[in-house]
Amino acid sequence: MQIAVVGCGWLGLPLALSLQKGGHKIVATSRSAAGCLRLDSHGFSTVQFELGAALSLQKFAPIFNCKLLILNIPFSKKNSSYSEFFSGIQEFLQQAKRLHIKQVIFISTTSVYGEQQGIVTENSPVQPNTLSGKVNLAVEKWLQQNFGSQSSIIRLAGLIGGKRHPINFLAGKTELAAPNKAVNLIHQVDVIQSIESIIHKDLWGHRLVLCAKEHPSRQDYYTWAAKRLGLTAPEFIQEQVKSTSKLIDASASIKKLGIQLKYPSPYDML
Repeated sequence: MQIAVVGCGWLGLPLALSLQKGGHKIVATSRSAAGCLRLDSHGFSTVQFELGAALSLQKFAPIFNCKLLILNIPFSKKNSSYSEFFSGIQEFLQQAKRLHIKQVIFISTTSVYGEQQGIVTENSPVQPNTLSGKVNLAVEKWLQQNFGSQSSIIRLAGLIGGKRHPINFLAGKTELAAPNKAVNLIHQVDVIQSIESIIHKDLWGHRLVLCAKEHPSRQDYYTWAAKRLGLTAPEFIQEQVKSTSKLIDASASIKKLGIQLKYPSPYDML
């Protein structure tokens, strides 16, 4: 199959390489010319693309001639506003729908659930309280209305892998809040195998969540992670009353995907 991976960065590049290894032909995008040159070196067909750019049919033909589009463009309020991001995504997907794209996988986020407490699954009510959660939910709804049973949405918990780990930002910090809050993380490798499972098993029309099975507390986990990496442990404020927190339960989604997580615990991820 010819697959367009739109957003070929930290997650998109290893995903594209894995799909290519599986025999698929990859069209990859990058926002910069230098990024496209790097993608060229992997044997992909490349297109320089940034949200809001004019969608020239000649330039974007390699993308729109694909059957499947994997949309992996995370929202960043540093780079765009809610309206700019959503309108850019909407315009791009409208063009994709008018042309040859038949199926879409959208990489979303568990921030669509907001800060609700207790166990959260793919069927829990959505109540985003951040711009990222709100704009991702808006894209999800547009996809469901326009691609329906030919789209699938994956809501990711905190995404880590390799050198990308929250402890690198938390090490040495003091008076951190929510020491007993549950950690919800998913490894890059497990996201890639989940996307491949959707493609290989034709799992369309689904809304899925992805998260490791174990959920240690922030204080326990990040103190351990700092020690493991030889970093200064973060210091947390002490709560008088142990608070409840959001706990992402991905067991039903994992069963539907038919996979075994390679990193079922955050303690496996270092």
